[in-house]
Amino acid sequence: MNQCLVDICERFEDITDFMAHKSPEQEEIVIQLFSDFLECFSSIGAEKLEYPKEFQKDVKYYIQGEPVMMEQFKDIEFRYLMLSDFVDFCRLTKRYIKG
Repeated sequence: MNQCLVDICERFEDITDFMAHKSPEQEEIVIQLFSDFLECFSSIGAEKLEYPKEFQKDVKYYIQGEPVMMEQFKDIEFRYLMLSDFVDFCRLTKRYIKG
């Protein structure tokens, strides 16, 4: 697993209880993690093909500025859920083991 994705997983673990007790600080962390994820995932070349097509398509269409995707990801909770799904996938497939 690319190191930048490992870093994102590790940093995501620092967000606790986001859905129940959002804070401006946690929202900023999610915004930054989402941005970092887009940059990292789009740069990893063929490795991205090892991940579900949903992640591949979401990143591709968001970066291309697809209007529906842009609107969907305005919602910080949606960004959080996508990151959570990604981290869960990495854990379930043993790509990432909690530090």
